[in-house]
Amino acid sequence: MITAIPLIFEVNGMQHSEIWSISAERISAFFASQDDVRQEGPRHYACGQCEVLIEVLPFRMVGRFHLPQTRVTFTGPDEDRERLYHRFFLQFISAGG
Repeated sequence: MITAIPLIFEVNGMQHSEIWSISAERISAFFASQDDVRQEGPRHYACGQCEVLIEVLPFRMVGRFHLPQTRVTFTGPDEDRERLYHRFFLQFISAGG
């Protein structure tokens, strides 16, 4: 099993950005399934005062594997941003074995 962990992350004031090896479609489906999250546009979601942008990046080669890369950026006040990020993180983090 391939472990899903963020490859790169950056926290800057009211913004938290990470690159995940998960398809944008799968990430979008997660946000669309959340009752309190509304879709603002293609790959653009909001919950409270937090906005989420999903950006498709070029695939990454790891050996013979082509892994998707998707940047997920959370912007907003700490409380809203951290609450939504926590749900997202728990959905996609996995332990390999």
